[in-house]
Amino acid sequence: MSWVEAGGGAVLYSHSVVYRNDLPPFGEQVPYIAAMVDLDEGPRMMTRVVDCAPDQLSIGMRLSFRTEPVTDEVTMAVFAPELP
Repeated sequence: MSWVEAGGGAVLYSHSVVYRNDLPPFGEQVPYIAAMVDLDEGPRMMTRVVDCAPDQLSIGMRLSFRTEPVTDEVTMAVFAPELP
């Protein structure tokens, strides 16, 4: 097994809208879209989808990697719909 650099592309595998989360700092961010995405390189990962309304999502849609600051110390990997 070896490290492989990810290119940033993914496909939406599954998603759900989270309306309640009591764990800091996520309670301040509800509602948000929790998702499972398949990276172009093969692995599946849990993430959030941003810059998209839940009714605009469809399984199999293309997404691209972004980072989003959560706190001053933590940055989260998120995905957004791929621009045409």
